[in-house]
Amino acid sequence: MSDIQQLEQEILQDAQNNAEKILKEAKKEADKILTQAKSENEVLRQKAETERSEREELEVQRELSRIRIKNKIELENFKESLVQEIFDESINKIKLMREQKDQRYLNSISELIVLSGTILEGGEMNITLHPSDTHTIDTNSLEAEIAKKTGTSTKLNLSSSEQDLTNGGIIVQKGSLTVNNTFNAIFDRRKESIRNKLSSIIFGEGS
Repeated sequence: MSDIQQLEQEILQDAQNNAEKILKEAKKEADKILTQAKSENEVLRQKAETERSEREELEVQRELSRIRIKNKIELENFKESLVQEIFDESINKIKLMREQKDQRYLNSISELIVLSGTILEGGEMNITLHPSDTHTIDTNSLEAEIAKKTGTSTKLNLSSSEQDLTNGGIIVQKGSLTVNNTFNAIFDRRKESIRNKLSSIIFGEGS
């Protein structure tokens, strides 16, 4: 397994562990919302049984619909807040690894460059990194590796920027093409998977 795969696996495992840590409180909050919804629905059902006029029953059904929509929004907002919390904690771990110059992080930067350069099929590319990462890159060996994988002579031009790269990763440009492999972008692409896992664990939804 490559360093970037190990790093991603570790971060995703941390995300799962973080989710498990907050599951108890999350489950309480979810149950509270659902219990409140059931209670409100039951009151209105009882009202519907005792007030039989069509007009009153119609009003009750409208109120039931309003409550269902309100509770659905509350649950969706709650799930999204959990996803964001896990996302933020995972990104903070990456940032700390970058600041501590963890070798796994440094190795992952090189692997991301090779991966992105291979996707763009070699040639001349501009690589933007966080300023603290630029000195860790051996452009000659990476150019040779990309050229070997793509069969195309490769030239890497390094530049640095803190904007969009505070938490590490790279942005690669070749002509009009851009590959965004900042860790923010990588975890953004993981969000739906995390969201589905949370829904499955906490709410018994999804797969």
